[in-house]
Amino acid sequence: MSDYITIKACDICSSKKLKRIFEMKRFPLTGIYISKKQKLKNFDNEFLICEKCNHGQLRNQINPKYLYQETYTHRTSKSPLAVHINDDFYEKLKNIIKNKMFKCIFEIGCNDLLLAKRIKKHAKKIIGMDPILPDKIKKIDDKISVIGGFINDNNLIDKVDKITKNNKIDLVISSHTFEHVDTIKSSIKKVVNIVDDECLFVIETPSLDSIIRNGHFDQIFHQHQHYVSEKSIIELCNQLGLQFIDFKYNYQIWGGNIMYIFKKTKKKISNKPYLKKLKKINIKEVQTQFSNFQKDCVRKIKYLNKQHKNIVAFGAAQMMPVLAYHSKSDFSFVKGLYDDNPNRIGRYLPYIKPKIEKTNEKNIKNSFVIITASEMYRPIIKRLSKINPLRIVTWYSDF
Repeated sequence: MSDYITIKACDICSSKKLKRIFEMKRFPLTGIYISKKQKLKNFDNEFLICEKCNHGQLRNQINPKYLYQETYTHRTSKSPLAVHINDDFYEKLKNIIKNKMFKCIFEIGCNDLLLAKRIKKHAKKIIGMDPILPDKIKKIDDKISVIGGFINDNNLIDKVDKITKNNKIDLVISSHTFEHVDTIKSSIKKVVNIVDDECLFVIETPSLDSIIRNGHFDQIFHQHQHYVSEKSIIELCNQLGLQFIDFKYNYQIWGGNIMYIFKKTKKKISNKPYLKKLKKINIKEVQTQFSNFQKDCVRKIKYLNKQHKNIVAFGAAQMMPVLAYHSKSDFSFVKGLYDDNPNRIGRYLPYIKPKIEKTNEKNIKNSFVIITASEMYRPIIKRLSKINPLRIVTWYSDF
């Protein structure tokens, strides 16, 4: 397999009218923490938006062997942000399903089973799948079984189909998985073919509409190959004959994650009333917005360099290399890069010069602090307020 596959049409509606918003020359990998400074393979890429259905996706889909190598460290229960996303997903899910007991729940992207263990009381059986797991079916307990693999793999779908023949899947859930797969439409279609005739789908991913509204283009990176918009979700339902039900947002995460709810049904349905309410994304405006974002990133580094006090950084976030890339800075100007996660201490991030250090409260107290984990502002500000540094600087402002 080559290093990447180049897409030529929209994954959702198959249109070839894909407009480039920006290009990413030698763009760094993210989610990777390395024990010593080393050159990692970078890749060229482009971010595109479909003129017809407003689905966002990357031009080059990088080989997973690079994206999810051994140094890729994401595990749900080990990440405070992932735990918060998981908690919010579960609370919203409970409000959707009420007290219904399901025959079989299929969790796509179960990772280390944090969510699967919480939803046990809502089902007779749970099947979890994730690429980090072995490719053989493994029984975890009397309700939960897991299997490793990618959701677009026909062999995996066949295995899931075989073990759910007697208990048809009537609820499919997924939190932050489909943005990682190479094709959303065909993957969901494969699942639709093996589930119950009235199966409910509850799926959450980052929102393209939120990224554009907030101007947070640092949320676009190699691991996320797809960026759904409200318009493209409804188009997806139209393409697959599914009944769209609702959107739900979590504005506390990245300025707005989106949960979309739809179902398989034998009834004749029309999703046109929902589609009519939505405005098309103005692609030219988005292109201008990105250009301003990139200029602003460079300006912020210049501003930080002009401060007369030591600057330290707090939060060695997985996305920090993206900020560094757009800022044209390796953050060598900071006098320390601190993090509370013991698994990151002594390691390095791609594109970032300083080594990650254990939080030094004395140094922080006598310094200006730039928060470099923008998705974790709330808990970090609370943490820093107890240390009481000279100044706390955030990367983003809403104005």
